[in-house]
Amino acid sequence: MRRLAAAALLLVAAAALGDAQTDAMALLAKSAAAFSTGAANRSAFTQIYTPAGFTTAKRESGTVWVQAPDRLRFDYAAPDIKVFTYDAGEGRFYSPEDGQLTVRKLTAEEKARLPIVFLTDADELAREYAIAVEPGASDGTRLRLTPRAPRPELAWLAAAVLPDGTIRELAYEDSAGNRTEFRFETWRKEKARPAEDYRVTGPPGTRTVE
Repeated sequence: MRRLAAAALLLVAAAALGDAQTDAMALLAKSAAAFSTGAANRSAFTQIYTPAGFTTAKRESGTVWVQAPDRLRFDYAAPDIKVFTYDAGEGRFYSPEDGQLTVRKLTAEEKARLPIVFLTDADELAREYAIAVEPGASDGTRLRLTPRAPRPELAWLAAAVLPDGTIRELAYEDSAGNRTEFRFETWRKEKARPAEDYRVTGPPGTRTVE
């Protein structure tokens, strides 16, 4: 009798796990659809970086745009003015204070840490990550994505997804324990921005480092 009861509990647990996985996949698909309408998705953001072993974090803030198929722009306003853009595998970072533009191709791990993960197909994410629903989220559903194959630059990725598919928070940690978190305010859809807006160049005289 006890064995039957234990087996029944296992079946219930397996069914619940399956339902949670289905819900997570549906929410990821909804998120990809929400951010892939062709509009420029705009939000104010706060970026929080906490080095491993420290409790004091560095905070930065500004405005971000996410646009399908694979475009991203961060305009940082505080504490320093700077711009980061991503398009077609290339990241560009412009610092007005230094008068310098850094251009380079990003690795798969670096790309995975960017908010364009919102645009990724849910099935593709499931192939690359084990996806779990974390309990206790007070604002939306919190999903944790753990790489199926070890990645030195990405131990895990977590996103707080609202019922409409928009993302409230995105956080990740590398294998050394350094943690970065993005907190977004209300997302608004704007007219699609031209491709050149996602390839910052800097004004004439800017020094370019590749």
